[in-house]
Amino acid sequence: MLEPHPGTDLPEKKEIHFFGGSENYRKGKQWYYNHFAALDSSKVIGEASTTYLYDAVPFWHNPSDLLEVDHSLPTIPELITTELPDIKILVILRDPVWRAVSAYKHWMRKNRTGTISPRLGLKKTAIRYPKMRILECGFYTRYLKLWKEFVDPERMLVLVFEEDVVKSPEKTLPRVYDFLGLDMDFFPENPSKPVHTASTWTRIVFNHYAHIVSPRLAKSSLGNVFNRFDFLKSSAITQEDIAFLRSAYLPEKTDLETMLGRDISSWNYGELSR
Repeated sequence: MLEPHPGTDLPEKKEIHFFGGSENYRKGKQWYYNHFAALDSSKVIGEASTTYLYDAVPFWHNPSDLLEVDHSLPTIPELITTELPDIKILVILRDPVWRAVSAYKHWMRKNRTGTISPRLGLKKTAIRYPKMRILECGFYTRYLKLWKEFVDPERMLVLVFEEDVVKSPEKTLPRVYDFLGLDMDFFPENPSKPVHTASTWTRIVFNHYAHIVSPRLAKSSLGNVFNRFDFLKSSAITQEDIAFLRSAYLPEKTDLETMLGRDISSWNYGELSR
């Protein structure tokens, strides 16, 4: 929703992840700034990379499935604020249980080589493949505490996805525009229109087994049928998965509410079936 604003000029690539992965960071600053070279510097320029909320810089291409970080580098907040001391940070937090579910499906959708079976399930996948950070990225309190050590409160705006983005974009967008120093009177068309269409669980399962038979079959139009009819939807996430996530994240709720200075009762932490 920031892209159509006449006061912004954003790069074509949305998630650059320069500060969020050791391999990208070691490509050098010029590699990063090349993404912005053609933009109008008189406008507000920025990018959106989910990995920046994390604390330590990970190795993306380490040979193991473990989560390994580059200890030779400072933390992500240190890297960003040292390079861009006047930057403004916009954070959108989602119910961590449903964020983890979304992340799991995202990784399974990207699992084009078919190495991770969808039969393994979210809990076992998160434990066996911590490099995916399905569980790790939901510990918001830990990360926000670190970020607040490096960014003044007036330069960091934290939003709650379910309340600020989904329920009341007409109130939130002017607030975001004001935070970024943009014209608050502008309002985009269809602010609630979904931007991305995710693959169904049936499509993800089909892609996994089809890839084992033939990569061409996995890319065939047959898969599109399963994006329309999600026969296996109920088998994607189990109650055990939800209980696993809930037990990990719920203990942080009170501390997070205190840190945010607001109620987050819109998060059910998987208590209700969806």
